[in-house]
Parts: sequence; C-alpha cells; structure tokens
Amino acid sequence: MTKKLTSSTFTNFNFLSDVQLSPNNEHVAFLAKSANASLDDYDSNIWLYHFGNSKTTQLTRSNRDGKFVWMDNQRLLFTSNRGTSEDQEEEQTTFYSINICGGEAKEEFTVPHPVDEFKWKNGKVIYKSLVTIEQSNNSDEKTEEETEEPDYRILDEIPFWANGKGFTNKKREHLFLYNPEEDNWTDLTKGPISVAEFTVENEQLAFIGTEYESKLPITNDIYLLKVSDKPSEPKKLTESKRQFRLIEFYGEESLFVSSTDMETTGINENHHLYLYDLSDNTLQILDEDWKSSVENRILTDVRMGGGQSSTRANGKMYFVSTRENHSALMSVDSTGEVNQSTKPNGSIDSFDVTEDKMVFVKLHENKLQEIFTTNSNNQEEQLTKINEETLSGLPIAKTVHFSAHNQGTEIDAWILTPPDFDDDSTYPAILEVHGGPKAAYGEVYFHEMQLLANRGYVVILSNPRGSDGKGDKFADIRGKYGQVDYQDLSAVLDKALETYPFIDGNRLGVTGGSYGGFMTNWIIGHTDRFKAAVSCRSIANWISKFNTTDIGYYFVADQQDGNPWEDHDKLWEQSPVKHADQVTTPTLFIHSEEDYRCWMAEGLQMFTALKYFGVDSKLCLFRGENHDLSRSGNPANRIARLDEMLNWFDKYLKD
Repeated sequence: MTKKLTSSTFTNFNFLSDVQLSPNNEHVAFLAKSANASLDDYDSNIWLYHFGNSKTTQLTRSNRDGKFVWMDNQRLLFTSNRGTSEDQEEEQTTFYSINICGGEAKEEFTVPHPVDEFKWKNGKVIYKSLVTIEQSNNSDEKTEEETEEPDYRILDEIPFWANGKGFTNKKREHLFLYNPEEDNWTDLTKGPISVAEFTVENEQLAFIGTEYESKLPITNDIYLLKVSDKPSEPKKLTESKRQFRLIEFYGEESLFVSSTDMETTGINENHHLYLYDLSDNTLQILDEDWKSSVENRILTDVRMGGGQSSTRANGKMYFVSTRENHSALMSVDSTGEVNQSTKPNGSIDSFDVTEDKMVFVKLHENKLQEIFTTNSNNQEEQLTKINEETLSGLPIAKTVHFSAHNQGTEIDAWILTPPDFDDDSTYPAILEVHGGPKAAYGEVYFHEMQLLANRGYVVILSNPRGSDGKGDKFADIRGKYGQVDYQDLSAVLDKALETYPFIDGNRLGVTGGSYGGFMTNWIIGHTDRFKAAVSCRSIANWISKFNTTDIGYYFVADQQDGNPWEDHDKLWEQSPVKHADQVTTPTLFIHSEEDYRCWMAEGLQMFTALKYFGVDSKLCLFRGENHDLSRSGNPANRIARLDEMLNWFDKYLKD
C-alpha cells in the first residue's frame, strides 16, 4: 500500500545547516534539526561526516545544541541549552566542548548575553549578541528594582520591533570579546552601533555596521578595529552612502566586500563585488558585468537554519548567488574573475570552503537536503544520506517547466500535477505566488505544494517580474505592485490553461504569503476568476504598513515610491483594501500574532472589509508565531495551517 503524503509528513524531515570543515579537512560537522511532537518544538544536534570511512554519525544527543566552531582537529565548541534550569537567566549563553573521538560534552563557560553567532580565535571567543545598549558595559551595575521588567514599554526609535526578535527599541547587535582564561568579556562595539557581518584576520576585525539613534537608515558602513588584550575603538572607514552585505579579508591590507549605492533600483538593487583597499580607503569594482544577487533567494519550506554568508579560501571570496531559478556557490578573486562552483540546479543552503575541500548543503530534484562535495573532476558528490529514506515510497509530484510571455518578457513557470494523474480527468488548480517580491521559485521540494498536488490539485507557480535571478531591471517593480506583476501572473495562468487542458478553469484557487499575500489580496479585488483564495501573512494597506511594521517606513517608501503624507492617494489606490468592495472570492486569511513584518492589522483589515461586504471569509490567527510560521513555526501550528488551507480549498474547489 502506497504511503500518503500528509500535512505532518514534514515532521519526519531532517533540516541541515551550518556545515563546517575541520581544520585538517577530515570531517564535516553540521547541525541537524527535526520536529519533536511531544514538545511541539524542534530537536537540534551536531552531526559528523568522516571522509575517511564515508560514515555519518550523530555527535551530540541533548536535542538542545546550537551554533558551533572547530577549536582544533578533534574538538568542537558549541552553545547549548542542555542543563538549563527554570530559574536560569535567559539573557546568557553556556558554551560546551566535545571531542569527536569520544567522551561526554564538557561545560566550558557562560557569558551574560544571548549569543547569535561566534568565532574562536587564539583561544578567545568573539561573539555577536542583541543587547540593550544602556546595559552592554561591564561597569553597568543595576539594582534589583532597576532590573525588574516594567509593566510598560517606552518606544523612541523606528523600527521598535523586528520579526523573530520582538521589541528591539534601544537594542543593537554588538560584538564581544571573551577571554576564558580570565573569565572576562569586553564590548567591542559600545554605543548605538549595530553589527551585521564580521570577519577576523590575525588581530584585525572588520565588520559591517550601522550607527544610529532614533531612526535606522538603509545604509551601513565598514568598520575596523584591533582585537588584542586591549582592543581598539572601532574606526569607521566609509561615509554612510552605501549598503554593504558581504565582507572577508584579502590578506591584511584589503577586504572583499559586496555593495550597492541603491541609486538605480532602490533597496533591492543587486550588489556589485569590490576590493576595499585599507591603505587608502578606496573601493575597486571587481566585475563590471556582475548582475546577480549575493544571497540565496530560492524559496522552500523544508529549510531551517543557515550558515555563513561568505568565506575566503584560495585567495577568493565564496558566496551564494541566486541565478535564474536556482542558487549556486560562486567565487571571485582579486582580479575580478567570477566562477560558479556548483551545478545550475536547486538551492545551496549552507557551505564551507577551505584550501583543499568544498562542502555544501543542497536541495534539488524534489529531494530533501543532503551534504555534497566536489570531487577531483569538479563533479558534485553526495556525502550524506540522512534524508535518503524519508520520502521513500511517498507519492511525489513531478515539477514541469513551461514559459509564458507578457509584453515581450519571458516568465518562467511550472506546474505540479497530482501523483495519481489521469489523462481522462480534469483537476482544480491553485496559483501559488511567492513572497519577496525579490525571491524566486525553483525546482526544489516544497512541502506545501506537494501536499496540494497530493490532495488532487494542479499547482501553478512562477517567477513574475519583481523576482530575483534575472537582474535588476527584471526585479524592479517599484511603484508598480499589482500592475506588471499581476499581468505576468495572469499571463502564466492563461498559458497554463491553454497548454494543459486537464486544468478546470472553473475551479481555480490562489494563495501566497507576504508579498504573495499582497498579490492574493490584490487579485481577488480585480477579478472573479478564482473561486477560493488563501491569503497568508499579507499586506492590505500600504499606509498602515508604513507606520506599523519593522521595515514599513523604508520598504514602503522605496517599493511603493511614496509616503502617506505626500502620496496618500497613490498609496491608497495601490492598497488591496481599497478595492475590497469588489471582492466576491471566498477568502481565508492566515496571520501570526507576532508577525512584525506583516503585522496582523493587515489581515484584520481585509477580513473585516470582506465580512462587511458579505463575502464568505475566515481569519486564523496563530499565537506565539511570527512571519516564518510556514517555514519554522511550531510543528503543531504548521500542520494546523496546512490543514486550514486544504479544508478551505476543498470546500470551494472540489465537486
């Protein structure tokens, strides 16, 4: 009997991240997370792959282990919540070490900050932590009354909250230096500086940071400091006119960086690759023709955790780029030569490169994540089989590519058909719209879509204008949301109906999240061709989004080309709720109560409007979840979300 794919099947998956090669290149360590139904959470443990015997083994078993680094060829230093008591302070992190040759993990030390990421250099730890800036110094001693949580909040900055982090007013990502031998720590970036990426070379530390009070700017800068027994103050090297993302030392006199001035296509403009000369503080562009992004924007719901954004090896900077409908591991050297190191398919979700080896977590061909390397012939070789049996025997829908055209522009699109497809039958179809908008669908496993196909739906997905992978001009839809992108999506649907006669044009549904939720709200206000809609973590009103969400004030100003005071009528006209009186499509709205990216007020507005005008609608609000509910929410809530979606479509699209 064939096994069934269900809403809960993803709870059997392993989510791989943070691959790191040992200094001698004999082992790969990585994090593996999996759902724990009894705790309604995810277990997280460190695993190893050994090149010598080709074996994959689980190294830790506490289910509560996190970020790690190699201390030497045999020892790992890692953070963990193992042994955490109920009365232990949340604002601290305990580090453990473990020998890969055997033995139990050993508690090493505890630092008084929540650690986001860290590096091990010369027997010391450099870590990053989100801290309240008034309390980040060693000398700050508070009385018991002063440290108690008040019953109110004071907000005097924007943004005042961030998705996944809660309220962030007066909080900054700082770098700290911890000396285990002396059990002391130093705040390297005191004050209102917030750190993004950082890199260390001998005693030099360079980082990308933003120094601000009151309002976070969209620009940032490069800073440099000395890491020693008496660290120097950060020296600002640039002039707050650009946006930087990647940073790696090239020797001690230069830095590989990625950057854009945002002058051509705004905040979503692709970064160029540069060499920054530390001796004269100049930027030298490495490749004038580089037109791709410097991050992975291929979407899926079977990825959890990440890894480093870049690394340096063999005189090159390695990073991931989204290209067409896949992401690839790329490199650039000091002459500007750019090379692609992985096949043009799937998604590179984590990677590490040394002088002799390259490893990466890859998702491709409707398979789950595994770790790969490149062999002596530059061919990809799969190392692990940790997810090998997970999909065995399950009915997996094939992904078939087709193209649509609109205004002379080619749009990549795909369909998934039910695994038990019958040529003599017709099927309802659901149009999926991705978020971003600067993201992309690719030919990778996506549990939500596989579930819809298994439920008897044809799934249609595409990368309309606004998507990543085809350069800045293709991705630039500023001030045109709901216009050229809507036309592209309509062209995709028309082409699918023309090409695949087994799609029942009278039983169409539409869904999407974030920007895809905006498009779902927009579509139902401009056509009645869809008989059901599911709008997830959506946008309804550009005026309210501007003034409430963590990115609203700069994202809306840039992407909608206006603000509520000078361009009120324009923003209102571009808002789906303005057109809600035209909606006839039964719509389910799904939002999370802690989604500060698309605040639940957006869903409330659309839901209220549809109810007011007598349209069948329903709103599901998930407690304790944020914008990433569909990707990393608690297992029970992820299952409930999928079931609500399925039941809604079945109600209106099934005979």
